[in-house]
Amino acid sequence: MRKFGTRNTWKRIGMVASISTLPLALASPAWAVVKYSYIQGGVAGFNSHPVTDDGGTGGNKVDFTGCHTDSGRSVTVQLRRAVIGPDTGYDEKTYTACFNGGTSSGEWGAGIEGHDYYFRITEVDGSSIVGPMISVDQTRMSF
Repeated sequence: MRKFGTRNTWKRIGMVASISTLPLALASPAWAVVKYSYIQGGVAGFNSHPVTDDGGTGGNKVDFTGCHTDSGRSVTVQLRRAVIGPDTGYDEKTYTACFNGGTSSGEWGAGIEGHDYYFRITEVDGSSIVGPMISVDQTRMSF
């Protein structure tokens, strides 16, 4: 008869506990700061509210879900970092999937802890002049 509590039994219990919690650890998002909002009547030059990077391990990411314009099917987004003097702009991403019921995502590298970041709409339907408007059901910024 085996005695419960032997060294091998406790090793097996520890292994099962470790393996059973592994999916939870892998499924956890790397982003620590997440801010949701929406846009109504946005035009080229629209800036979101800034969000402070907490130094998390994920890159800076901006998602749009449910995009609507009068014509066309694209919006161009640029991540920016607020600094003293002209703000630093990073590369632009053109979003199209959000017009078809999906989510468009742009991801930039990890930011600098303690700095404020925001996104700017640089083009709506390929136009960088104020005119074409966009509405977005949900925006999500994550760091």
